[in-house]
Amino acid sequence: MIWFGIIICGVITFLIRFIPMSGIISRELSLSTKNSFKYIPLAVLTPIIVDDLSIVENNSLFFIENYKLYAGLISIIVALTTNNILATISIGMASYLLMSNLVNI
Repeated sequence: MIWFGIIICGVITFLIRFIPMSGIISRELSLSTKNSFKYIPLAVLTPIIVDDLSIVENNSLFFIENYKLYAGLISIIVALTTNNILATISIGMASYLLMSNLVNI
């Protein structure tokens, strides 16, 4: 019964993605629908990132020694000022490594 449910979910997921791209439906999307698609990555990635940056050991929130949170804030500042993804990732990772390794010395 579980395998049947998994297969049905897979088929439904495939059809949801395949039908609009296959040309079976020739209807054009409205401009507002097309414009709303640009917000999907933001809506999907924000909860993942916030969860990873805020919850640390034993599913507890703490901010004093949460170096991931501080590196994330630095990355946000870099992203807003430079609009360069490579600089954002590089500076964010470098700041996390520096804070987590040098602060505990």
